[in-house]
Amino acid sequence: MLTWFKKLLGSGAETHHVSAAEAQLLVQGGALLVDVRSKAERQILLIPGSKHLPLEQVGHPPASFASDRVIICQCASGHRSGLAARQLRAQGFDARSLSGGITAWKNAGFPVKKG
Repeated sequence: MLTWFKKLLGSGAETHHVSAAEAQLLVQGGALLVDVRSKAERQILLIPGSKHLPLEQVGHPPASFASDRVIICQCASGHRSGLAARQLRAQGFDARSLSGGITAWKNAGFPVKKG
């Protein structure tokens, strides 16, 4: 049970946080922006071009997630995206967490839209 819990939390894998401005630059350079919020949250507001992978599915990322591509995880505030990024890093991905989530992205003046 403890092994499963450690795997869920990505134990031992450091979380790399990026600001909204850093995330925007990474996305412009080809990084994949992954929204780990629920479908209901995405229907309210989302970042255009982001892919949806709910947090509970991060343990089984789609084959389209290339291990050599930067992945930026995004949620509402940065907490769940931190968990997701740690979990993806433990699986060998170069994953980062958007500090402040979609709120920070929106406050930085970057585009959002209704889902």
